[in-house]
Amino acid sequence: MEKLLWFKRQFTFGKPTGMLPFYIERLEGTIARIERKVKGVSEEILSTRLNNKWSIKENIGHLAEVDEVALKRIDEIISGASILSPAVFEPKAYFEWPIHEVVNYFKEARNKNLQRYGSLTSDELERSSLHPRLNLLMTPVDLAWFDAEHDDHHLVSMNEILQFLQHRSYA
Repeated sequence: MEKLLWFKRQFTFGKPTGMLPFYIERLEGTIARIERKVKGVSEEILSTRLNNKWSIKENIGHLAEVDEVALKRIDEIISGASILSPAVFEPKAYFEWPIHEVVNYFKEARNKNLQRYGSLTSDELERSSLHPRLNLLMTPVDLAWFDAEHDDHHLVSMNEILQFLQHRSYA
């Protein structure tokens, strides 16, 4: 089955504030989903790139970097920025890190976001700023949904890598 590429996806924002608890649940659940995926998998498999695409470790590290951008964007929305900062990443050599370090880096970044979402007032949840790439107004609730969707995109990529490499090792 062919998956839709991330940059081909269309998004509609304006999610009701009452959806935030559901998006927080998804975002928090990504931690357990990642831990379950990597448990008992060799460092070699977790570091392997297929077709010049990111390894599982690189996917996880990228999600941590996205959380760092999201934390900044939450604060920008709350402070009334008209346009959000672009997502600029400084990739690290995650494939060289032990998996527990990559997962801990992700967990720390994700937990900061979860705490920040939990601290927002009703008024703050209604504020919005323009997403620079999508050219759409985004509230903190929309950002949480967008990031949960982004998590799923990368979790699917990790599944594809695992399925291919684990199947190959049994062939």
